[in-house]
Amino acid sequence: MKRLLLAGLAFSALIMPAMAADMPLKALPPPPTWTGLYWGVNVGWIGSSQYNITNTGTDTGVSGLGTALALGDIPGSITVSHSGMFGGGQIGYNWQIDPSWVWGIEADFQGTTANGSMGTVAQVGGLNFPDTVTTVYKYELDDLGTVRARLGWLSSPNLLWYGTGGLAYGQTKLGDTAQCSTWAPACQSESSTGTSSTHTSIGWAAGAGVEWKLSPVWSVKAEYLYAELGDQNNTITYTYGPTKACISCTSSLTSTVQREKDNIVRFGVNYKLF
Repeated sequence: MKRLLLAGLAFSALIMPAMAADMPLKALPPPPTWTGLYWGVNVGWIGSSQYNITNTGTDTGVSGLGTALALGDIPGSITVSHSGMFGGGQIGYNWQIDPSWVWGIEADFQGTTANGSMGTVAQVGGLNFPDTVTTVYKYELDDLGTVRARLGWLSSPNLLWYGTGGLAYGQTKLGDTAQCSTWAPACQSESSTGTSSTHTSIGWAAGAGVEWKLSPVWSVKAEYLYAELGDQNNTITYTYGPTKACISCTSSLTSTVQREKDNIVRFGVNYKLF
């Protein structure tokens, strides 16, 4: 009996390594993949570089907004800027084309508070205007969206550095007000001398960012974008008393924003849907 037990133990010692070699190894978890559809939220800050508002004016008589502009009572150009916070969301799709490279497309939309900027200029009146003429300019960026391509490099399976660029669009508002209390009638007595226009401006955006995958479905990112939006104009009109040229004279002042330029810094969280 003892001999049989020893023989069994010796046989087991011989076959165990062979059996272990034939047993399947436990599969390693697959590396994280960036391919898939995602959506998320973002918050940040937006601030414009200084941009110009230029003025042009016309008159049907000899004394009006156009004449005040020509005399220097109304500035031909002023430099303004704006800044504020924003928040919104994004949706996109990534393709991991090899272990080190990811490309994709992303669309986002944000509401902003960048609406508090104004330029105010008060000039002593010229020969035809014995009173001070004050003009006030207000510019708002109510919302901003982009549709961009992204191309990124993975410094590790979970850390993506990327560049991005594409279309930008935003709803802007430009307002003008003229005040001249001794004109006949006073500018501010006419509602047409204080108006604003809302416009959807189209432009482009480009920038760079970094995104860190916290888990197979959650990631966080930080991003900088530079955006330019197109021109916008707003016109105020004024009807003044009789002159040698006309019984009822009219004038206009058109203000134009030329190429708004914005710097954008934002932070976001993404959730991968599949």
